[in-house]
Amino acid sequence: MNLGIIGYGNIGELLVQNILNIANDDFNKLYISNRHIDKIEFLKDNEIVTCTDSNTEVSRNCEKIIICVQTPMFFDVLEEIYPDINENTHLIYCCAGIDNKKRLENYPNNMTCIIPTIASTYDGKNPKKGVSLIKHDENVSTENKDYIEKLFNEFSDIKIVKDENELEILTFTTSCMPAFISLAVEKLASQLSLNSSIDKEEFLKLLITTNMSTSQLLNENTFNNEDIIKKVATKNGITEKGLRYLDDELIEVYTNLIGKII
Repeated sequence: MNLGIIGYGNIGELLVQNILNIANDDFNKLYISNRHIDKIEFLKDNEIVTCTDSNTEVSRNCEKIIICVQTPMFFDVLEEIYPDINENTHLIYCCAGIDNKKRLENYPNNMTCIIPTIASTYDGKNPKKGVSLIKHDENVSTENKDYIEKLFNEFSDIKIVKDENELEILTFTTSCMPAFISLAVEKLASQLSLNSSIDKEEFLKLLITTNMSTSQLLNENTFNNEDIIKKVATKNGITEKGLRYLDDELIEVYTNLIGKII
């Protein structure tokens, strides 16, 4: 079985690197296409990889194809490769915000949508990170479902999404969130440095380490959110004052943020 990936942007690169590092036994050849072939030519050193600037070369040779192009290009790519595929081809796309009604009106109901996250970037020490959202069309075979879920479960947790309406808010939760967290940490470090002789880079390191340690406590069920708040906040202390302010302000911030996106 040959696996194909169309597009080598941020998500295409993420998937190629993860798949080559973790899941080599799941296919015979990996075909990768990109408009600018010079961007992927270094991958030719791997004997199982075929690089091309032709999407149709991928569609003619692969039983499973992951489309990782920008959303506005999705239907153009689909139209280009569709004449080469058959009932045994499984199409997977990683494009958020697709007009699903338009897709279903023009193509059979047998594709899978996957929303990966940059949090799943390969790390040899901790190769399984982040959450990949998976939404199968109703006509996707059990065999194809099992294959793609197993593949993505190699390097991320997976969340199977049944309802199309839930996909957008779950995308906000898993795929958008690394950027939101990074911006929040960046802005906080900047403001802290303005009120101190300590530079921004040191604050960034401290905040990142603290966030990672806190997440680990929560992930390992050492404490829950309420436990941590109670243990850190002493009566009338600076943490309690900060919590009062955030409790008042964050609901409005999050409500507005979600409203802007969904």
